[in-house]
Amino acid sequence: MIATNAMPGGHLPEPVRQLLSERLKAGSLEMPMLPDVAAQVVQLANDPEADMRDLARILHRDQAMAGHLLRMANSSLYAGPTPIVSLDQAVARLGLAKIRGICLTIACKGEIFQADGFSDEVRHLFKHSLAAAAFAQEIARSRRWNVEEAFLCGLLHDVGRPVLIHALVGIHKQVGIPLNTPEARGGVKQAAAALHAHVGADLISRWALPVRLVETVRYHHEPHRATTASQTTMMTALADDLAHLLYGPKDISVEALQSHPLLDPLNIYPDEFDALLEKQEAVKQIVESLQ
Repeated sequence: MIATNAMPGGHLPEPVRQLLSERLKAGSLEMPMLPDVAAQVVQLANDPEADMRDLARILHRDQAMAGHLLRMANSSLYAGPTPIVSLDQAVARLGLAKIRGICLTIACKGEIFQADGFSDEVRHLFKHSLAAAAFAQEIARSRRWNVEEAFLCGLLHDVGRPVLIHALVGIHKQVGIPLNTPEARGGVKQAAAALHAHVGADLISRWALPVRLVETVRYHHEPHRATTASQTTMMTALADDLAHLLYGPKDISVEALQSHPLLDPLNIYPDEFDALLEKQEAVKQIVESLQ
């Protein structure tokens, strides 16, 4: 349930705001389901006794997902010295955690980051999320933290935005208010910005992803509120700002990032942060390879 005081004021027509508020309070906002294969991979990843043969069998059931997975497995993010040419080879080389990340990336691109009338904005949000995932990996690698978990934190930190945009498009249609002015469209985007962290956390909780990830997404704009996932929440907040440097929408400068308030709590020294900044072109290549 979203708290009433989290509702944006003044950005939405009152009938839209009222209906959105009612759905959020009732927990009845339309939430996208994971595709079947991705959901089974997530379930398998939650099983400490998971059998990799089961993973291969799941992936073989969906040839479209398999094709996407092989393409991503050979992208600049995952590619090894030799190409991956089969699902069995992908399973053996990448392992369950990386394949879970790939399946969720495919699901986000194909099912989640979609909204009628806002395709350009949502596509740009997906690029931002991929960049945050890549930067989060680099931060985690430098801290010797879980790199696959870091990727998911960055990938999913803003997943509530497209979900809310899609829901608000539907609500506007339901109440008969067109989205044909910059003010109306701006209201949708402002509402999504205000509520996305809580809606995104609720969504990935429904997807049965780890509790640490749920807390990270919920508090990535308020890292001080995290209790069990403070490190990954701070990491994601920093990765989010690094991604803004490349893809916006927030205007941020290198100078501002160099004095970022989370550098000290994350124990990142100036030379280490300079090394992160030098990853910008590599991150762009990763984002483009995953489009």
